[in-house]
Amino acid sequence: MKKATTILTFSLLLIGATGCIVEESVGPMGPQGPPGNANVFTLNFTFSMLDASINGAVASVQYEVPDLIASVVDEGAVLLFFRDQGTWTAMPYTFGVESLDVPAVDYTISMGFGYEVGFLEVFYEASSTVVDLTLLPDREMKAVVIDGFLIGKKEIDLTDWETVKSVYGLSD
Repeated sequence: MKKATTILTFSLLLIGATGCIVEESVGPMGPQGPPGNANVFTLNFTFSMLDASINGAVASVQYEVPDLIASVVDEGAVLLFFRDQGTWTAMPYTFGVESLDVPAVDYTISMGFGYEVGFLEVFYEASSTVVDLTLLPDREMKAVVIDGFLIGKKEIDLTDWETVKSVYGLSD
């Protein structure tokens, strides 16, 4: 009988201790943490002329981007930046190319992009069809994808990479 009482007492202590452990691990709910940036992410890639399709005065590269979902296209935003001489510059961007003979702009090159669900296209477009687009440089690029356009209530400069990075807590 003493053995049965010892086993029963031990069993009750074990069950009680287990219950206390579970009780303590649940605990009260704490305060809500700071908002995150789960709806914003970046893609880093290289726009390479070796990958480009050339059609007249346009050289473009098409990328499959499964994370470009309908809510991004319909209610969000895609920002694109290219790196040049150590700085990130917002696209679209147009620059003039001077003639070797006369100090004047001979033609312009526009860098732009378009997107839809699952797809991003980046391009160079020359103002003249006589431009050899294959001579244009490859570019380091960064896309910022914002799902559900939450920035509508924030006044930020979307053309400045450093500002976008700071507001959304993004990294290089």
